[in-house]
Amino acid sequence: MQTYDWWYDDGRQVGLDFEDETQVATYDARQGGSAERDRQLLGHLGLKPDMTMADIGCGTGILVREAAAMCRAVVGIDVSAAMLAAAKERAGGLGNLSFQRAGFLSFEADEQSLDLITAKNALHHLPDFWKAMAFARMYAALKPGGRLYVRDVMFDVAPQALAQTAEDWIIWLTQNTGYSRAEGAAHIREEYSTFAWAIERMLTDCGFRIVEHVQDGVYGTFLAQRPS
Repeated sequence: MQTYDWWYDDGRQVGLDFEDETQVATYDARQGGSAERDRQLLGHLGLKPDMTMADIGCGTGILVREAAAMCRAVVGIDVSAAMLAAAKERAGGLGNLSFQRAGFLSFEADEQSLDLITAKNALHHLPDFWKAMAFARMYAALKPGGRLYVRDVMFDVAPQALAQTAEDWIIWLTQNTGYSRAEGAAHIREEYSTFAWAIERMLTDCGFRIVEHVQDGVYGTFLAQRPS
C-alpha cells in the first residue's frame, strides 16, 4: 500500500482505550453483541458460501465467527491487539477465518478481492477527511457488485438541534448500556461521529450506489454497492 508522510495513523488511540482488559471484557455486553442478530444481518446482506468478506473493527469477533460458517473466507480487522486476541480465542482455529491488526487506512486487501465489507461502530474513530479516504480504499477492495455495510453514530438533525440530541443520547447510553456518562461525553467531545448526509455524500462521491439507508435515532446504517 502506498502511503505518504502526511498519512493518518489509524492505529492511534481515539476515545476509549480498547487495549484495556476491562473494555475488552465488557465490550459485547455494552455493544449489545449477538450471534443471532449478526447471522440475520449477514443473511440480509446477501452473504453466500462462495463469497469472501472482511469486517473492519471486528472487536471480539462475534460477527466474523458467524460469517465464517456462512462463506468461503473471512478477515477480521482491528487496531486493538487485545480485541484481536479475544476474537482469535472465539474463532477456535477456524481455517477460513484470518485476522489483521490494522484499520481502515492500513488494512491489506487485493483490489477487487472482496464481496462484502462490514464496519460496525468503528468509522467514528476517523475524522471526516479520512473517512472519505477509507471509503475510497474499501471501494477499491470490493469486487464489482460487492457491498459495503456501515453502522455507526451519525446525526440526522439540524445543527441547531445537535446539542440537545447529543445530550439525550448520552443519557440514553447511561440508562441502557454499561457506558458511563463520562464515556458518552468523551465520545462526543473527542471522537468523530458525523452527519448521515456527510456519510452519504462520501459514499456516492467514491462511486458507491446507496442500496439502503436506515436511521434509528442517532444510529444510522448504510448499505452501499460498487456498481457491476
